[in-house]
Amino acid sequence: MPRPKKDLQLDEEIAKRYYPAKIAQQRLGMDRDKFNYTMRIKGIKSVPFLGGYGYYKKTDIDQIAAEIDAFLLFGESSDLQYRTAILDDVNAEIELAALNFGTKRAEATREHRTRFIQANPQITHHLYSRGELVASINLVPLTYSAFPEFRTGKRGWLFDVSEIEQFDQGHRLECVIIDCMTTTKAPKDRRFRFASLLLGNLARVTFADWAHQGVDIMSIDACGGTEDGRRILKRAGFELLGIYGERDIYHLDIDKSDLPLLKDYKAALATWKNQH
Repeated sequence: MPRPKKDLQLDEEIAKRYYPAKIAQQRLGMDRDKFNYTMRIKGIKSVPFLGGYGYYKKTDIDQIAAEIDAFLLFGESSDLQYRTAILDDVNAEIELAALNFGTKRAEATREHRTRFIQANPQITHHLYSRGELVASINLVPLTYSAFPEFRTGKRGWLFDVSEIEQFDQGHRLECVIIDCMTTTKAPKDRRFRFASLLLGNLARVTFADWAHQGVDIMSIDACGGTEDGRRILKRAGFELLGIYGERDIYHLDIDKSDLPLLKDYKAALATWKNQH
């Protein structure tokens, strides 16, 4: 029997204002014990809906997420440096890839990484700690025709450089993430912190600069190849498109995203569009 319309409307209203406990936990990137401890010390109580299941106000959870992002961005910045990579940085990136994937697999991507950064010098972004590369990401804008292949499992480094777009104004861009890596020399919690710092700087520094130039990024696709990678993507608001072999493909619609890290970018881009 279909549920009454009134009940469906209530479900929609709850979904707009509250996170289920499990989703709130994922939003903050915490295990259950740490999440419960954080709720307790913050004085945030769950609201029972639908048979007693706990829900949390989105405003409360999003505020904590913003506080975490702020700490990650500014709390450990004294020995950290974020910058767009150059061709001379490829060796450091290969070393980081070797830590994550093994030397043979890393070396197999050397030519691709070199050709990609030559084709578009703005695609690779690094985070250094005391001069050592600790995190990197390759954000590559591809032609529209390349996306069906990526979304059905084609690996990013296998695309031809002719399919790489530039971060220019004038048209909406669709991007893919090819390798988001952190150093395996650090403990797991610090690796996650490096990844958050890298993504935070990418959004607040690089994206903001692009917005002032009229660079319009419509969407970002990524492959969640590890449990930690999938966790980071889900926390960032990416949605699972499908699973192809061992490749979980995720998608982020920039227009629809309410990710706090993207607010400045979207506001600056809107201003640029109004002025032009």
